[in-house]
Amino acid sequence: MSRKGRVALAVVTVLLIIGVALRTPIRKALRPILDPKENWDGRFPNPEGLCTDSKGNLYVGDQDTGDFFMLDRAGKTLARFTTIDGYHDGQNRPSPFCRGLNMTAIEPRHIVAVAVHNVVEFTIDGDKAKLVRIIGSQGDKDGQMDGPEGLARDTNGDLYVTDEHNRRINIFDKSGAFLRRFPVPQDPQTVRVVGDRVYVALNKRNYLAAYSKDGAELFRIGTAALFPLFSWIAAIAAPLALAVLLILKRRKTAFVAAGAILLLAMLGSSIDYWHHDQPGQFRLPDFIAPSQDGKSLYITDRGNGRIQQVDLDGRLINCFGSYGKGPGQLRDPKDIVFDLDGNLIVADSGNHRLQVLTPEGKHLRSIE
Repeated sequence: MSRKGRVALAVVTVLLIIGVALRTPIRKALRPILDPKENWDGRFPNPEGLCTDSKGNLYVGDQDTGDFFMLDRAGKTLARFTTIDGYHDGQNRPSPFCRGLNMTAIEPRHIVAVAVHNVVEFTIDGDKAKLVRIIGSQGDKDGQMDGPEGLARDTNGDLYVTDEHNRRINIFDKSGAFLRRFPVPQDPQTVRVVGDRVYVALNKRNYLAAYSKDGAELFRIGTAALFPLFSWIAAIAAPLALAVLLILKRRKTAFVAAGAILLLAMLGSSIDYWHHDQPGQFRLPDFIAPSQDGKSLYITDRGNGRIQQVDLDGRLINCFGSYGKGPGQLRDPKDIVFDLDGNLIVADSGNHRLQVLTPEGKHLRSIE
């Protein structure tokens, strides 16, 4: 390979690595160009976390702005705030609390939400929040967490929290006392407890796993991504090839070989990702909503712009939605909850709106 060819290969490899590593901030930076402002200057630049209460009020967390909303059944804003007096993050620093992640309503105006390396419980009085308690801190010990994202509450009031960077599920009682934990094989995103099963979305692996409450894996839903295999190839084979060829004093070949291995690993991972598009398969499965009868699960299939419904054993029942901006179409759908009428509310984050759909996926209205 010529010198120009080696330089071009190195540049392409570096750009690909940077693009993968910084895809989220790059996407946000390009949003004003890719999405004209007139299409997203409403209340929700990037709605993500949702929950409803027994009176039908809807709670929304926006990931980009850190705004927390309380809406009535018609979608009117009843409260909006970004801070809670007395709240501090997992390192005991004053901080806004809302990251737009999982939340649950204990009762009307009484919320538990994933915050910054901890969980916060608060009530809403008028249009302001009042701190009840902070659960957990940042770290890897019992009762600590690092990068929590998902939250669920079982019938006993126990809280299940995904601990992403520690790759585990932490369980606390309703007073915030640590009970136990169990490991998962990949960074967990969200969690839902249905009966005696704990469903965890492992979205970087493109599947969900069902566990018993003591952490025994029961089965998986979807087809596992191969990107960890390609990651290990890139992490081990590229440095090894570089080192061996440098020892053999084949300097140019060493850098070409290492770059080619990295490039092939990324291409292989990308090809595998785009093949997960058939019903029953997922690209970035993330949020989970049990049906109102408790007999099935609705799962946001973010990369495919759709929602899939499966029974409690993971068998496909329905698949609806497609990537786009029209009614019933979705772009990067995130949290999903049922309202009191039995309809599905979807945080259609890429379209900067909430959509209300029937359980079969028919569009009823949008909240923007």
